Formats: sequence, C-alpha cells, structure tokens
Amino acid sequence: MAEVIWSGGMVVVLLLFTVFSTAISLRVGYYSESCPWAEYIVHWTVAAHANNDPTIAAGLLRMHFHDCFVQGCDASVLLDSTPSGAPVEKEGLPNKNSLRGFEVIDDAKTHLEVSCPGVVSCADVVALAARDAVFLSDGPYYDVPTGRLDGRISLASEANSNVPSPFLSADGLKAAFAKKGLSVYDLVHLSGAHTIGRAHCAVFVSRLFNFNNTGSPDPSLNSAYRNLLRATCPQSGSPNPLVSLDRGSQFRFDNSYYNNLLSNAGLLLTDQELNQDSVTKGSVHAFARDEDHFFVRFTESMIKMGKIDLKTRQNGEVRLQCNAINNSTLSEEDVSTEETIEVSTSALDTKLEESGISMTSSI
Repeated sequence: MAEVIWSGGMVVVLLLFTVFSTAISLRVGYYSESCPWAEYIVHWTVAAHANNDPTIAAGLLRMHFHDCFVQGCDASVLLDSTPSGAPVEKEGLPNKNSLRGFEVIDDAKTHLEVSCPGVVSCADVVALAARDAVFLSDGPYYDVPTGRLDGRISLASEANSNVPSPFLSADGLKAAFAKKGLSVYDLVHLSGAHTIGRAHCAVFVSRLFNFNNTGSPDPSLNSAYRNLLRATCPQSGSPNPLVSLDRGSQFRFDNSYYNNLLSNAGLLLTDQELNQDSVTKGSVHAFARDEDHFFVRFTESMIKMGKIDLKTRQNGEVRLQCNAINNSTLSEEDVSTEETIEVSTSALDTKLEESGISMTSSI
C-alpha cells in the first residue's frame, strides 16, 4: 500500500511539474533582453501604416478583440490555413471581407524576424499593435504584458459562435463577455473602442427601416441621426457603404462615443443597448462626463482581455510567419543581435521616411 501511495504521489508531482513548466506567464518587458527593440519596431511599423491610412488603427484594435474572443489571444485569426483543412477564422462571418490590418502585422513580423529570429510571437505583435493604434489615435498609452504564444487551431465556425454579434441585446452581450471571463463593466469599457472605426450599412440598416421585423425604425434611435444615416444607407441600397461608429470623431480615441449614446445616437444596436440597460447605463454616463476615467478603465480591461486563454508550450509556438503554423522546430542561429537590429531598423527607417514620419518622435 505504501508503495502504491508513493507511486501515486510521484505521478502527481510529475504531472504538476509538467503543468507548471509549460504554463505561460505574461509580464511587461518580456522581450527586454531577448529582443530589446521589439516594441519599438511594432510601434513604428504601425505608425508608418497609420500615417498612410488613418483607418487602419481601428482595424488593428478590432483584430485584437476578434483574436482574443476565439481560441484566446493566440493570433489564430491570422492563419490562412491549418492542417485540418477547415475554413479558418478570417473566413468567418465576423471577419470575412471586413477584418483589416493583416499587412501591418506581417510587416512588423518581417522586421522582427530580421532582428530577433523566432523570438517575438505574432500574438504579442497583435496585442502591441492594438495598443499603439489607440495611442496613435490620441488615446492612452499603456504597458502591454507580453510573452504569449501562437496557436495552431483556427476555425471559422468558432469565430461565428464566439465573436459577439452586432445584433445582440444587452443580456446577450453580457453572456458573450462572461463566457470569456470578462465582466459587465469590461463590456462597457471595451465597447469604447467604437470611438474609432466604421461599420457597413448591412449591420445597422434594419434599425433605420424595419427594426425587429416591425416595419418601423428603432424607436430608441435619434430621429435626426436616423435621417442622416438613411441618406447613406437607403432601404434598397448597397449594404457596403461605411459609416463612422463615432459621429464626428472617427479618427480620435476619446469619450465622444459615450456622449453619442446619451443622445441616442449609437450606430450599432449593441452600442445603444449599453445606455438602455440598468446595469451598464451608469458607466456610460460616467465615461461621458470624464474622459480620463474612461481611459483608465479601458486600459485595465484591455490588459485583462489580453490574457484570455493563453497557449502553453504544449499547444503553442512562436510562428515564423504569422499566416502559417510552423512546419518544424526553429533551429538556433548564431546571429549578432546588434547587427540584425541595425538591419531591421534601417529597413524600417526607409519605410518611415517614405511615410513622412520622423524617427526622433517619442513613443
């Protein structure tokens, strides 16, 4: 009996050791020694692209949300295919023909692979790019804990079932966020990301003409705003035109989104629902009054969201290319960090100069 107990104890100890030795713990400055220029490279890559296309900031922020809500924050949304052959996340309804910013992530990863081969995960690039997108849109700067690993599974069906629909009620939104370990307050904080970006007519046109199949517009929608939207999105018109999520402030990260909700001028049903629900309404009013308070809560919830379902060393990796899982284990290379960083930043300097951005600017 003693022998059996001891044997069982050994098994437990070994199992615990395996679990803890493969677990991932995020921390600020994770790459400070292994790739000290990592965050710099991501920041200036995002800056170069945003300078040429201001709408890309919202795309990068949205990408981080959609990545974390499916399989966790593991860059699974970037994959073009997987060995299973099943349609991947980017082919799912919430992402197909609408998710943007893939070229920015690929560009940053290319520079990182020159500087620090096989070190920085694509999942961390996505998280850092989202932070920089916010900051470059006049929003808050916050430290991003890094150390994520990239996943190997990506399914369009999971994107369809996990990314919150723009047609959900407040209760539906709460349930979708709770499923990911996020609170109702995280819901209100993170919805503030809609202060930048645009939406296609297709996702809100029913509010203008035939809300819930009533044959009438959504009674909660500001009538003047409704008429303005109808000019861009007529009932029998194209579903493709784009409308700013935050009227009058689509390129600036601020609290005007919440003030629009107070005026019943939220573009999406999920936006306006926040000011109708008794639990979320108070936070909407608080953020409309105090932008700094919104910034603090938003960054807290972004960091929290960025820790959803992290991959371990058993089911994760550091991809060499963000759109494809690795085919083999990365071999070590005898590369001088100083020399590779010089090559990478030189290439980035050229891109930034072409975009008219000065390298003397401060993050």
